[in-house]
Amino acid sequence: MPTHLVSADGMRLFVDERGAAGAPPVLFIHGGPGQSAFFFTRFQIDHLAANTRVFAVDQRGLLRSDPLPEGTTVSVDAVIADFETIREHLGIEAWTIVGHSAGGHTAARYATEHPAAVNGVVLDCPALDTDLTDRHRLPIAARLLDEIGEHDAAEQCRALAARPERLTADDKSYEPMLRLGKRYNELFFASQTHIDAHDTAQDEAGFSDADWARGATHLALLPDMYRPLFDLFPTPQPSLLVHGRHDLVAAPAVIEHYRERATNGGVHTFPDSAHFPYIEEPGAYAAVVSRFAAAAHAGTDPHA
Repeated sequence: MPTHLVSADGMRLFVDERGAAGAPPVLFIHGGPGQSAFFFTRFQIDHLAANTRVFAVDQRGLLRSDPLPEGTTVSVDAVIADFETIREHLGIEAWTIVGHSAGGHTAARYATEHPAAVNGVVLDCPALDTDLTDRHRLPIAARLLDEIGEHDAAEQCRALAARPERLTADDKSYEPMLRLGKRYNELFFASQTHIDAHDTAQDEAGFSDADWARGATHLALLPDMYRPLFDLFPTPQPSLLVHGRHDLVAAPAVIEHYRERATNGGVHTFPDSAHFPYIEEPGAYAAVVSRFAAAAHAGTDPHA
């Protein structure tokens, strides 16, 4: 299957392309911030490419793309500009965009800022307001921390969740949660089987610790994620929010705000997933996203 190194703003961006040339084009926007598209390409892309033409991009500075030049930082504006460069380079008139987690935040902006380039938006376990995510997830992390005897970290989580003012990136809510160590991924997966599959894939990928560590450069995007984006809905295109029933990022309040505003939207719940339906229920995920992308590409109502 073809891979591309597309030049944008002086850097080469890694693009993994799968699927038939005439199929509905789909761009996968990974989350993290800073995760890369590796796990999507490992677990999902071939499922989705059975009926779509999929493009999965390691965003600037990450893993299989060129490192960020010394002294530069990443921004959502730059990431969106990179996607437009890739789209134009590959001759795509318009595509359906799938934004996972933090990528959902980017996808909402991309759809509204470049409406002619995007024909549909899938928000995959989206982080549309990280304050709401934190307030939902931190008490659950606190219970897990208490189970392993990390009571100080548990109290930090509860104190953050109880703050009367909005949380921001400066609060570094992720720091006490990282004290979960090997149990950290319990916040993101519904079963130990899928945690093990995720960890094995990372161990066997052949990338160095330094390669993975480049993801930290995208922490510069974290402040933007605390800006709620519900005012962007409805987007100019039809949208679909998909999430795992056990997901802690697309918190119930996030989904409710989306339902209230996205008059051209819909919600699909994967019953056996948490934050990674594309890993935990790959066939069902591909079917839902493929149907939506086909309708968006044809210009028909994907919710009919």
